[in-house]
Amino acid sequence: MKKLLLTSAALLLGVTGNTLAVCSDPQITSTSTPTLTTLINGNGSGNTVCAASGNDRWQEQHRLGGQLWDYKKGPSDPVDPTSQVGTWSIADNKLIHTYGSTSYSYTVHRRQGFGANAFTLCGPQTFDVTFLRGITSCP
Repeated sequence: MKKLLLTSAALLLGVTGNTLAVCSDPQITSTSTPTLTTLINGNGSGNTVCAASGNDRWQEQHRLGGQLWDYKKGPSDPVDPTSQVGTWSIADNKLIHTYGSTSYSYTVHRRQGFGANAFTLCGPQTFDVTFLRGITSCP
């Protein structure tokens, strides 16, 4: 029983340590290169975030005026079309997603060793993301 407890504790520390390491990677801010605004909003036309957590994948478009859209199966899909799901904003070097009356605040960090377009959103949950220029779908 003692061995099981020690093994479980070691595994938990390993998972927590990995999450903390990713969220301690360089933070994207209003003064970093790229800036947080440029990363999220592009050249003013908006950008798409491709996100992953485990086997789950999704894509959200950060459109003009703070509109947050879920691409789903695309704008012309008759069953699950692209639609607005909330709003986005930037405050205090954090990306804020609001869905109805619930808001989530994330710091954005560059993932070291994963390429120029690899980032992590750190907040209530941690997500690996990439940013695509413009309003598009993820590969």
